[in-house]
Amino acid sequence: MDTNNDIAEKPKKKRGVRIALGMILTAAVLTAVFVRVNPKWKEAELTIEPAGRFFEIQSLMPEGDTLETRIAPPEGFERVPVKEGSFGEYLHKYPLLTDDIKLPVYDGSTINSTDVAAVFDISLGDEGYQQCADSVIRLYSDYFYENKQFDKISFMFSNGDVCDYERWRKGKRMLVFSGFSCEIPAALPDDSKQQYMNYLKEVMRYSGTLSLQKESEVISADELRVGDIICDDTHVVLIVDEATNEKGEKCYLIGQSFIPAVCFHILTRTEGREVTPWFTQEELEKESFVIGSFVFGKNDIRRWKNGF
Repeated sequence: MDTNNDIAEKPKKKRGVRIALGMILTAAVLTAVFVRVNPKWKEAELTIEPAGRFFEIQSLMPEGDTLETRIAPPEGFERVPVKEGSFGEYLHKYPLLTDDIKLPVYDGSTINSTDVAAVFDISLGDEGYQQCADSVIRLYSDYFYENKQFDKISFMFSNGDVCDYERWRKGKRMLVFSGFSCEIPAALPDDSKQQYMNYLKEVMRYSGTLSLQKESEVISADELRVGDIICDDTHVVLIVDEATNEKGEKCYLIGQSFIPAVCFHILTRTEGREVTPWFTQEELEKESFVIGSFVFGKNDIRRWKNGF
């Protein structure tokens, strides 16, 4: 038979259990949120495997180990000069992997593509986020990071919200659910390289071709310069170099990544008599044109923010 004390103790015990369960649930939710908003970038182990080309690519100098030493301008053309410290110089000096290799994929596999002229020596995360738009964002961001222009490292998510590196390294994080996102304080200040890569992983999760479109404006083909993009709803490529001749005619080197995430690489133009990595302004002025495996239109030629 329960005594009065036993009867009084039962509600207290129930309240204690509810409080304990509530605390456990709250801790679990906070832990889940913390993990979600604090991604950890880990470098993938890539496989470098010889390819064996089926055709000769014009302008290629296999012994070159950077963009400017691997790919020469077409006959009669000269590279457009770039300023010291510019994005153009950054790309000119970008190290390349060995000539004539298969495309390294984030999961350790490789892809043999006939569209590849040269492959950037660029790391990939082990979860496969660095796809087409992400590779463009990565190159933009790395350029600013290496030049300590941290205030320019800021990218829009596809939902229109902005993820800013300056605020990220001060401990701010983005909590994202479906199309909703908000900034919350969820970490201590940290300006390490690892935290920078964690930031990029978060941007790659939630940005893409749609966000690049929102942050860019349509330009004409005759305005194209290094750093501009050609972007539709599903794919984006980057203008990485340009050359011109005495007549003022221009041509461009164009690079990309795709799904699954592969190293950023320079594409070849296989239409016509010669296989070349240089795309002419005349080609890009058409109503529609082919770059790699994708068809674009003249309204897909765009300049990100203020350009470079």
